[in-house]
Amino acid sequence: MKPGNRKTFNGKRYVFCLIRKKYYLLTKEELVRQKIIYYLIKNRGYNVHEIYVEFNSTFSNIKYRLDILVLKKTRPFMIVECKSPEVKISSKDFDQIMKYYLRFKTQYLVLTNGIKNIILEFKPNGNGIEFLKKIPKNK
Repeated sequence: MKPGNRKTFNGKRYVFCLIRKKYYLLTKEELVRQKIIYYLIKNRGYNVHEIYVEFNSTFSNIKYRLDILVLKKTRPFMIVECKSPEVKISSKDFDQIMKYYLRFKTQYLVLTNGIKNIILEFKPNGNGIEFLKKIPKNK
């Protein structure tokens, strides 16, 4: 299947997810999610098998559902939180993704509404945080 392939069922539009291998209702947030997935694979060199979509986890009796989790060598590497384009990214959204970071300790966090992207890199050994302009390429 081609990424972003779309179909209409019962008058509703659906988009094919390369990771989950099925069609999902084409909401604005889902479109952002699919564009990021495509970008990670085609432009940044990530492997389909490293990417998990709507990843569910529980920590300290709190349930999490990460939009996108990228693993490297079976360890959490990057979390991507997707919002709809009309959602103005706020401190509430930033708090949400930071909670995910506290749980998974990834090297990278990405918060996007498809228009604005906030990309953070957490330096090893607690040596600071850097704001990046682009999602890093897969090495």
